[in-house]
Amino acid sequence: MGRMAYEVINFDFEYLDDARETLGALFDIGVNEWKVPGEDLTQAFLASGVAEQFERHNPVYVSGKSALDLLRLLAPYLAIEKPVPAQAQVVPREDYWLGWILAYYQMETGRPYRQVFDTVPYDELVAMFYPLHEAPEQKFVEVLTRRLENASLPTRLRRQRKLCGLSQKQLAKASGVTLRSIQMYEQRQKNINRASAETLYRLAFALHCSMENLMER
Repeated sequence: MGRMAYEVINFDFEYLDDARETLGALFDIGVNEWKVPGEDLTQAFLASGVAEQFERHNPVYVSGKSALDLLRLLAPYLAIEKPVPAQAQVVPREDYWLGWILAYYQMETGRPYRQVFDTVPYDELVAMFYPLHEAPEQKFVEVLTRRLENASLPTRLRRQRKLCGLSQKQLAKASGVTLRSIQMYEQRQKNINRASAETLYRLAFALHCSMENLMER
């Protein structure tokens, strides 16, 4: 699959501050006050249609609703048993920063939130706070764009398997590594760099290459 090109757009700065503050508060309250896992929160954000309204820069959602208003729209998609609080304190911590910077990223690049959240795990996104929270916004844009583009490229495991003329099923049989694991490594749903030494050895032996040749940079 080739790299997907997105044109940088001129977005409406009138809604930028509102979008950043609202999405930042939504992530902060959802994760830290409601104790919802970040991955679950982002999937509810997508499933509820709120993400699409932000992509459209719909002022009713971006400026006309508070973070709590939006969280109430997400609540049916979340496993929340306790009553929704009437108010919650927002603290500018890592989760707030992530919502804040992603609102900027989406408005500038035009990339859909789904592409971001379906490609990069929430924990990996929020971990970008430490090297990037004091950097210019454009630095985050560059880093995340590079991460998304790299994810669209075939893994080294897939390239090596293709060179050997093996299907995933054939590789599973030859290596003893489960078919599902091979599929997940090639789809980057599992990080092959964190695979056990035995798994890497089995795959490398079956593919006639070194273990290092299968690891992602």
